[in-house]
Amino acid sequence: MTRRLTILLLVAALTTACSSAVNGSPTSESNGPLLPTRPRELPIDGMDPCSALTPAQLKELGVAYYRTVQPGDIRGPGCDWIHSPTEPVQSYTVAINTRGGVELVFGQPELNPITIEGFGAVETPGLYSSGENDCVVMVDVAPHQAVQVAYSYNGSTLPMNHEIACQRARNAAELAMQTILARAGG
Repeated sequence: MTRRLTILLLVAALTTACSSAVNGSPTSESNGPLLPTRPRELPIDGMDPCSALTPAQLKELGVAYYRTVQPGDIRGPGCDWIHSPTEPVQSYTVAINTRGGVELVFGQPELNPITIEGFGAVETPGLYSSGENDCVVMVDVAPHQAVQVAYSYNGSTLPMNHEIACQRARNAAELAMQTILARAGG
């Protein structure tokens, strides 16, 4: 009986430890992956998503300004950059989500936790997408706030799959976070 009680207490202690919130990390009740603690809170209220990538970074990515994306019910304002109509036909989007953070994509298929510039992040196929030619990276920057970076390929000459699309989205997310951190003072 004592052994059974000890095991139950140990299980209860572990359950409590695993479900308690860590600064910047979703709890196990949120049905999402545990992310590393944010190195700091980086509020992005009022940030212009079109300023998240510098002209040099856009040249590195091989894209040019296409359009500003109006905020949706949950997603904040965004900016699209494309390379088209010649190959590679690809686009990048940066959105500033201040109405919900990384938890917005919990439940998506192929959710993969990663780190971008020291901040926890998740990558997943685009909503309503197979993910074969696209990837979305959500960077956890503050409570219920995320920098969302997406890559999409619509061409026919490059070998493309979800892994390659996510490599490109991660690269763009790293560049955007470098710019955002530099503008925020480090």
